Amino acid sequence: MKDLKHLYYFENLLEEVNNDLVREGLQRGDIAIGGVCSLIPEVLLNLPGTFAVRLRAPRTGSIEMGTYYMTSLLCEGCRAYLERALEGGYEFWTAYWHRTPAPR
Repeated sequence: MKDLKHLYYFENLLEEVNNDLVREGLQRGDIAIGGVCSLIPEVLLNLPGTFAVRLRAPRTGSIEMGTYYMTSLLCEGCRAYLERALEGGYEFWTAYWHRTPAPR
């Protein structure tokens, strides 16, 4: 039962993208780098003075605006990320890194 309080703490961290750990890093003066692709090496995202924040959209209700600006052929996750960005949910980021597929 003692471990449950720690689990509750970590579950609460997942409820918001701008959570306690992110705010703590920003207060230290570190740069928040957002990323969505798991193929980006974590070493590049966690250089000295920076920390990585995985792109997520917890508790996103409607994705109407995301669907309006993006094709419905894209997954709902992508549209939810855009919806959250339009709502201002990622304004704490200093930079954003994404991987562009190589041309064929």
